[in-house]
Amino acid sequence: MTSNKSSAELKGISALLETLALPRLADPARFDPSVSTGSLSSPLCGSQDLLVGKNGLESSLSANGHVLNKETVRECACTRQNEHCICSGNGLAMSALYPEMRFSWEIKSVDALFCNGLTRFGDLSKEGILQAIKDGDLRFLQDETNLPLLSEKTFSKECVRVCVKETREMKNIEELLDFFLVANNETRRNVTGLIKEAINSSVKVADDVLVIGILEYLQSDKKIKTLTDTAELVEDAVYAAAVEQSSDTLNSILKWSQNNKMKKIVNKGKVFSGIRGLKINCSSIIYAAKRNDYDRVKILYRHGYRLQRCDTMTDPLKKIELFKALASPAYIVASLENSNEVSSDFFCPVKMCFEFACEANFRKSTIPEYKREYAEIENRCEDYAISLLEQCEDLREVETFIQTRNSGNKDSNYILAILDSRMKFVAHERFQYVMLKKFGIGETEIEDDFDAYTNALWIDMPMFSRILHVFKQIPCYFLLFLYPFFYPCIFPSKGNNTMAPWFCKEWRVPLNRAIYTAFSYCIFISLILCYVYEPPVPYIYWVDGLLAIFITSYSLRDIGTAFFLWRLEGPKPNKSRFKKRYFTFWNNYNILTNFFFFVGLIIRMLEYVLDDPIVNIAAVEAAGRIFWGIAFTLAILKSIKTGIVSKHFGPIILSIRVMLKDVFMFIITFLVIMLAFSCGVSYMFNYLSNGSGSSTGGIFTYFGWVLLQPFRGNPGYDEVTDLPYDTACLTTLTADESEINIKSINKCRMETMYSSGCIEDRIESMLMQNLSKLSKSDMASCMMVQRLGADTIKTAVVPMWIFYQFLVSVVLLRILIVMMTITYRKIYDNLDTQWKYARLYLAIQFFDSESLLPPPFTYLTLVMYLIRWVVNMRTKQLGREKSGRKSERKCKPLDMEYRNLIFAFIDNVKPCPKKDKMKGNE
Repeated sequence: MTSNKSSAELKGISALLETLALPRLADPARFDPSVSTGSLSSPLCGSQDLLVGKNGLESSLSANGHVLNKETVRECACTRQNEHCICSGNGLAMSALYPEMRFSWEIKSVDALFCNGLTRFGDLSKEGILQAIKDGDLRFLQDETNLPLLSEKTFSKECVRVCVKETREMKNIEELLDFFLVANNETRRNVTGLIKEAINSSVKVADDVLVIGILEYLQSDKKIKTLTDTAELVEDAVYAAAVEQSSDTLNSILKWSQNNKMKKIVNKGKVFSGIRGLKINCSSIIYAAKRNDYDRVKILYRHGYRLQRCDTMTDPLKKIELFKALASPAYIVASLENSNEVSSDFFCPVKMCFEFACEANFRKSTIPEYKREYAEIENRCEDYAISLLEQCEDLREVETFIQTRNSGNKDSNYILAILDSRMKFVAHERFQYVMLKKFGIGETEIEDDFDAYTNALWIDMPMFSRILHVFKQIPCYFLLFLYPFFYPCIFPSKGNNTMAPWFCKEWRVPLNRAIYTAFSYCIFISLILCYVYEPPVPYIYWVDGLLAIFITSYSLRDIGTAFFLWRLEGPKPNKSRFKKRYFTFWNNYNILTNFFFFVGLIIRMLEYVLDDPIVNIAAVEAAGRIFWGIAFTLAILKSIKTGIVSKHFGPIILSIRVMLKDVFMFIITFLVIMLAFSCGVSYMFNYLSNGSGSSTGGIFTYFGWVLLQPFRGNPGYDEVTDLPYDTACLTTLTADESEINIKSINKCRMETMYSSGCIEDRIESMLMQNLSKLSKSDMASCMMVQRLGADTIKTAVVPMWIFYQFLVSVVLLRILIVMMTITYRKIYDNLDTQWKYARLYLAIQFFDSESLLPPPFTYLTLVMYLIRWVVNMRTKQLGREKSGRKSERKCKPLDMEYRNLIFAFIDNVKPCPKKDKMKGNE
C-alpha cells in the first residue's frame, strides 16, 4: 500500500511538472547512480544533473551550462548554514525543478509555486531574509515583493542588527541603510531608529573600527543629515559605550568626535554642542554615574561631560536619576581628580558624601513615595566614606582623616559626621577610638607641647580612678572665675611660650569640661529643690537671683549652639539642613524648658514689682507657680539624658525618645475616637436634663479616664450628672442612725425637679381663673430634670459604650503595645550603632574649646568674646592700612597632609558598579 501511494504521488507531481513545462523528476526509488557514471547524458535533459567524469570527480552543470567542480558544491549555501547539502544527488535534481530553490531567501518563490501563485509572507520568509544577510547576499533588496516585510519597524531593526553583528562589513551596512533611506516613506521615518540600532550593535560587538566607520558614514552622508541629527547620534554612540562599559570604544568615539569639528545643531528643541564645550546632564554620564561606574565617568568627565542641579525639573523620576548621579561616589571622585588640577580650592569627597547622604535622608522623609531610592543613595555615600576610613593604617592617619588635629576648623569631618547623623560612620571602631581619645585626653585638640596627665582613656579607667578624677576637678571648677585672666594661657598664640598653670591645662580637656557642666547642673537642680521647700524671706531672694542667672545662662548656651551651627553653613546657608541639625529632640526639649522658665521668671519679677497689699496679684502668682512647676519637672527629667553614656541604660533612654512618637500618634487617634463617642452619648443624656447640657462635662471626663481605667462599667445618667438630693429623704435616713451605707443615699437623689418660681406663677394664674386643680400639662413646663425615656436612652448608650470600650481598651491599647515593641526591637537590633552614636553626640558639645562656660561662669565667656572681637577688628584695620591688597591664604601643613591622604585613599578604593562587586564576590 505504501509503495502504491508513493507511485501515485510521483505521478501527480510529474503531471504537474509537465503542465508547467518543467523537467520531469526522476523516481528516487529507481534512480541508479551507475547509469550516469562515465556519461554526460541523463534522462533529465536540460536540467542540472549530477555528472561523474571518467577521472572520478563529481561535477555538475549550472543553469547557464558551466561545469561546477566538487569544491564549488561544497561551498554552497547549505554548507555555510551547517545543514545537510541538497546541491548534489537527488537534491540537485530537486533544484533543477526551480533554480531559485538554492537560495534560502527566495524560498517564497517555491511557496508561490506550490500555492497556486499566492506568495506567503511569514516567519519562513523573514528567516530567509536574515539568512541572506548573514551570507552577505543583499540581492533581495531589489525584489519589490520583500518591501512590505522590510517596512516593518521591528523586522527592519533586526535586519540591521544581524547585518552589523554577523557581517561586520561597512559595505553591506551602508547598502542596507541606503536602501531604508530611499525605499519608501515608512522606512524613511524609521531610518533614525535603524541608525541607532546599527550604532548600538557595533558597540556591543566591541569593534572600534566598525563604530568609527558608521560614524564617518553618518557624518559624510548628506541624505542622513537632512533627516536626522548627527550630533545626537554621536551621543547615542557614547551612551551605548557607557552602557556596555567599554572604555576602549568610548575613548575611540570621544577622540573621533573631538577631532571632527561639529557645528551646533538645534533639532526638536534639543541643543547639542561640540565635544569641546561642556555637555551638561547628558544621558551617558547620568547612566554611568548612577551605576557608580568610575572608569566611564572619569573618561566622560575629561571630555567635558558634567552634571548640574536642575531645580526647574518637574519629573520626579528624572530628579531622582539626576540626584543619584550627582551623589555617586564615582562622580565625586572624578570631580576631585579634575577640579584640583585647575583650582586651588580643595574638593573634599568625604564632606561631599556626607552632604549628599544628609540631603538624601531629608528627601527620604519628605518624599515617602521614593523612600527606597533615596535610602540606597544615602547608604552608598556613607559606605564609600567608611571604605576610605578603613584605608587608614595607623592612629595618625585616622586623626588626619577625620580632622581631629585641625585646630580652628569648625567643619571637620568628625563634626559633620556626628551632626548629620552618619551613624555607621560614627560607630566605626576607628572613629570611636580616636574620638574617645580626644574626649578623654584632649592632646589632639591644639598644636602645642601639651602633655596629658594620663594616657588612659575614660572607658579604660577603673571605677575608683574615675571617682578620683571627678574629685580632682572640683577645685578646677571653682577656679573658672579666673578664666578671663588666663585666656592667653588656654589658647597660646604663635611664638608665645608662656607656661600655663595646671588648672588651665585641665580646662582644655573635653572630659573635664563635661564634668564642669555636670557640676553646674547639679547646683541648678539643688536650687530647684530649695525653691520647692519654700525658703524663708531672707534666703528666697538669693535663690531667685541664682535661678535667674542659671536660667539665662542655659538660654545663652542654647543660642550659642544655634549660632555655631549657623556658622557651619558658610556663606550660602542651607536652611533645611540647619533646621535638621538644630531642631533635634533634646534641643527642642531645651527650648520648651527655657520657655516655661522665662515666663515664670517674668511673672516672678512682676510679683516683686507689684508687691502692694492694695493690688491683688493672686492670679498672677498662681500662673507663675504653674509655669515654674512645669519647668521644674522638665529640668529634673532632663538629667536622665546623662544615662546615654551607659551601655545598659542608654538603650532605654533611646527607646523612650523614639516611643514618644508612637505615643503621640496614639493619643491623636484616641482623642478623635473619644470625641466622637462622647458627643453622641452626651447628646442622648442631655435629653434627660431637659436640654440643659449638665451631663456633657461628666461624659467627656468619664470617657477620657477609660484610657487609664479600662473596662469600666457603662456610664449611668446619675454618675455623669450632678443631681440634687432630697433633704427630707436624707433626714429620714440619718434619723437614729450614726452610720449609713453610701449606696442608700442614691435613692434620695431627686430624679425629677420642678422650678418653684414656675409653680408659683402657675398657681397665681389658676387662682385668677377660679380653678381649684392644677393639671399635669401645666406642670410639665416647670420640670427641670426629666427622666422620661431613660430606659430607651439606656438601651442605645450601652451598645455604644461596649463598642467604645472594645475599640479603646482592646484594639488601640494593643496596637500601642505592638508599636512600642517594634520600636524597641529596631533599637535593640541596631543597639551598638545607636548607642555609640548617641554617646558621641552627647559629647560633641564639649569638643569646642571656645564654647560658653557652664553657669554661673557663662557671662565671663561673653566678656572675653567681646574683648577678642574688638581686638580682631582693630588688628584687621591696621593690616588693611599697611597692605592695600588682600593677602593669599596659605595652606597649613595639616591641610596638605589631609589632601595627600585623601588622594592616596581614592587611588586604593575606586568606586565600582554593583555588577563588578558581585563578580568580585563570586
